[in-house]
Amino acid sequence: MKLNFIHVSNAMNKLARVAKRGTDERSWKLEGNRLRQDPRFPELIDLVRAQCPSFDAQGGANVLHALGVLDGDLGAAAVDEQLAAQLGEFVERAARNMNPQHVANSLNALSKLEAAAAAVSLTGWAGLAKAAERTASDMKPQAVANSLNALCKLESAAAAMSPTGWASLAEAVESTAREMNPQNGRNTLNVLCKLEAAAAVSPTGWAGLTEAAERTARETDAQGIANTLNALCKLEAAAAAVSPKGWAGLAEAAERTAREMNEQGVTNTLNALCKLEAAAAAVSPTGWVGLAERTAREMNPQGVANSLNALGKLVSDAERNNSSGCVAACDRLHRARQSRVARPYETVILGCN
Repeated sequence: MKLNFIHVSNAMNKLARVAKRGTDERSWKLEGNRLRQDPRFPELIDLVRAQCPSFDAQGGANVLHALGVLDGDLGAAAVDEQLAAQLGEFVERAARNMNPQHVANSLNALSKLEAAAAAVSLTGWAGLAKAAERTASDMKPQAVANSLNALCKLESAAAAMSPTGWASLAEAVESTAREMNPQNGRNTLNVLCKLEAAAAVSPTGWAGLTEAAERTARETDAQGIANTLNALCKLEAAAAAVSPKGWAGLAEAAERTAREMNEQGVTNTLNALCKLEAAAAAVSPTGWVGLAERTAREMNPQGVANSLNALGKLVSDAERNNSSGCVAACDRLHRARQSRVARPYETVILGCN
C-alpha cells in the first residue's frame, strides 16, 4: 500500500505521543537518542518531506506538533534545512484554513523549531496571526495558554498580531481562565507581562487567572511560585485582583518551596515581594529566613547583594530595630559568604548590627 499524507501525519502524531511518555527531561533526551539511532526514523522523516506539499491544515498542523515534540522536546534532530523550508511554505499556504487547535499547535511547535520558524515568511506569519485572531474565541484553555506562550517566544508572529488580534486573545483568556489547569494558568500570567495582550485583559479575566493561582498555590512547585509572584509584580491589574486569602496562600507556598528554589527563583521571589506589599506582609519570619538561606552558599556576590537589597526594602522600621527574622536572614547570608559580600550590605542596607 502506498502511503499518503494522511498516513504520514497519523504516524508522526502517534510516534510523538508514544515517545514522550516520560515525565521528565532526562527520559525525553534518552528517547531522543534512541530515535536518532533508529534507522526507521529518518525513513519516516523522508516520507514527511515527500508528503509535505500535500498536507492539508489538519495534517500539516499535526506533523508540526509532532516535530515540536520529537525535535524540540526530545532533541531527535529531525528538521533539516529542506524540511524547515517546506514547513514554512505549509504555514503560508494553510493558515487560512486552520481551526483553533491547528493554530495553537502550529504556533507552539514553531516556538520550539528554530529552523522552521526562521523559514516562515512575513506572509506566513501574517496568515497565522490572522488565524489566531479568527479562532481565538473558540480556543480551549490549553490552546489559549499555548498560543500566548508561543507568541511570547516568536517575535515575528507577535509583530504580525493586530490590536484586534490581541484583544481577541485577551477575551479568550477571560472566557477560559477559570478552566485552565495550574500550569496553563501560571504560564498565561507569566507571558502576559511580556505581551501587548495584557493591556486588553478585562478585570474579569484577571480575576479568573488570579483565582486559579490562589486555588492551586498549595500544589504549585518552586519554579511555579517564583514565576507567579514575578508576573504579579509586573501586572498591576492582576495583583489588584488577588484576595487577602490568595496572598496568604502564595506566601505560604513561597515559604514551603523556598528550599527547592534555585538562585534565580529566590532572587525573583524576593524582588517580587519588594513590590507586592500584601504578599510580603503574609510571609512569616521563618519564611524570610528560608528564602534568604536557601541558595546563599551557591550565590555569586551579585546574587547575595540583590537578595540583601530586597530584604532591606521589605523589613519595616520596627523590624530594623529588633527582628529575629531579619537578623537571622542576615546571619545566614553573611556567614555563607564569610564577610566577602554580605556584611557590608547587612549593615548599610538592613541596619542590622
